[in-house]
Amino acid sequence: MPFALIAHDYDDALERRMACREQHLQRLQQLADQGRLLGGGVLLDPQGKMIGSNVHLGFAQRAELDQWLEDEPYITQRVWESVEILEIRLLNLPPRA
Repeated sequence: MPFALIAHDYDDALERRMACREQHLQRLQQLADQGRLLGGGVLLDPQGKMIGSNVHLGFAQRAELDQWLEDEPYITQRVWESVEILEIRLLNLPPRA
């Protein structure tokens, strides 16, 4: 089942974000290798500063996603101030001929 994770950073989180970014990306790479990372990226303010994240993830159940989040560096290192998780239906459009 696909989920959208929308997270907003603490106002003072940029330095902490950068300090644990590689760990965060390694965990996402593991999910990509398992076929569970469906897409995503960083949220930017109008000046281009990183202020949050948007990730689409595929887990069989919400509880599995919650368990994965327990060790997420952006949570344990206080980068993400708020996290919203919604079940989503992915849009699959065929390429135009």
